[in-house]
Amino acid sequence: MERMKTFLIYALLIIGFFILSVFLENGLLMAMYSSISGEFNGNYENATSPFTLTDMSAKSCNVNGYINFKLINTTGNSVEKCYLKIELYNQQNLLAGTEYVEILGMQKEDVKEFNIKFKANHVKRFSVDIVQNMPDKTNKINILGWEIDLSNVFGLGIDLSNVTIFGTKLTDLFTWNHIQKTGFSFWEWLMIKVKSVPGWAYFAALFFII
Repeated sequence: MERMKTFLIYALLIIGFFILSVFLENGLLMAMYSSISGEFNGNYENATSPFTLTDMSAKSCNVNGYINFKLINTTGNSVEKCYLKIELYNQQNLLAGTEYVEILGMQKEDVKEFNIKFKANHVKRFSVDIVQNMPDKTNKINILGWEIDLSNVFGLGIDLSNVTIFGTKLTDLFTWNHIQKTGFSFWEWLMIKVKSVPGWAYFAALFFII
């Protein structure tokens, strides 16, 4: 019985410490967030009036942030499909990232609430626009924040859009599923090459190494 009480005390202490750690961590994260400013351009093509954005609040920390607001269709028309284009700017006023959010079926005077979370470093301000279409990124890849158009690499007229590495197109190479697929394909290719080498070659290589 005494051991059971001791075990329960330790279990309660561990649970209490875990709960306290969660509260302290959340409090520390919230303290790191600071408000950021934003601009809104609600002009929309073929509309008599712009969209209206209200109740906007936005905060960010060193690595991520969020933007909350309500969007009201005050264009005078029903809008079947459009996009929010959100551009994020850092401390140096350089573009740190762009987010697109799809909007479907907004009737006249409809109100939609948005809670948009983003990942970008040191964001200090943002802008929101309404656009009809997303840009075509079929042949574009993003490497360490640099967006490269494979159909015209660095504007040199070099087309790499159909180039593949172990059966994976370059445009798909930087997604996790395709990284796994490419890794498996490379392993299979490597095993085929290893098996194709005659046994005497391994002994000869071992002899030179020794």
